[in-house]
Amino acid sequence: MVRFFRNIRQKLLVENRFTRYLIYAFGEIFLVVVGIMIAVNFNNQNNDKKTKAETVRLIADLEKGLKTNQFLLDRFTGRFDAQDSLMGLLIDGKLTDDNFRRNRILNDLMGNSTQYAWLQDENIITILQKERDFDPSYNQLIKLIKSYKTRLDDLEKSAEELNELSNWNEKFMADNFDWYSGTTIEDRDKKVQYFLQDPFYKNRLSLFRKKFGNQISHITSMGAIRAAIMGEIKRLNEGITNAQLDEFFMSLGMNPFPKLDCSELNREWEGSFSGLSFFLFFNGTDETVTIYRLRENVDVWESFKINPGEYEIFGQVPGRGFMIGSPDACQQLFVAKKRGYLLIE
Repeated sequence: MVRFFRNIRQKLLVENRFTRYLIYAFGEIFLVVVGIMIAVNFNNQNNDKKTKAETVRLIADLEKGLKTNQFLLDRFTGRFDAQDSLMGLLIDGKLTDDNFRRNRILNDLMGNSTQYAWLQDENIITILQKERDFDPSYNQLIKLIKSYKTRLDDLEKSAEELNELSNWNEKFMADNFDWYSGTTIEDRDKKVQYFLQDPFYKNRLSLFRKKFGNQISHITSMGAIRAAIMGEIKRLNEGITNAQLDEFFMSLGMNPFPKLDCSELNREWEGSFSGLSFFLFFNGTDETVTIYRLRENVDVWESFKINPGEYEIFGQVPGRGFMIGSPDACQQLFVAKKRGYLLIE
């Protein structure tokens, strides 16, 4: 083929047909350019197919990892809630010696050796590194994954602070009380009475509980974000409806917020809880929705906006309210419950 074109060029030059030669030369250049463009386009199509296949694989692996760790996350959340509740009862003087005999957690309320390596997922790092390869339809999913990574970092920092405080308390006890590491019944009784009665121990426990509450906040936030990530993956892959998304959240052990009548703004329904939890919200409508949250310790409703088809994670003390509408024109009223969520339709 190359020899064929060379012969044509030589013939045109010999016959002194320069104009035709130029036309032919431009034609040959055009064919070369077209050939290159076809090759580049073919290569781009192959790269796009590979990128899409890699995207599908990464998202599938991420979903699998989140499902695998769901049981562990639920178990840790339940254990933290129980530990926090026991700390509150002890500080308030509502526990007895018999409680210590029945619940071993009370003997080490300031113990904290929790590690969160099991929550790490290499797919999250890979997805964030390859963010530019993802189609714009994945923007919300990427946003949720970034939020998850940030919360995990915060959770690990919180765990480090608790470990330091726990180790300091352990050393203080060992340096000052010979019965602390004792194994006799008498040693055990002295230890329990110290926990029940000593005001300085309760002060240290109050400080520990405050930092422990930060850990609970982070882990409830991660639970809400994980549910949002898995829900968004289902929406992307299956195009599920609001009703199906609602069923999916409940299958994860989450509970829809109880709905109240707006006439109950007197807040007689309000529970008494401590600690900040985080809750999942999804706007399943075609319009921007304003959510009002009743702030902790004050009678003020502050507003947040949720764009159509988007998720948000809001903090709230369980037992307090969320409202759609406004304090002057309430449309819907909800009470925040642990492991709760709100799907707006």
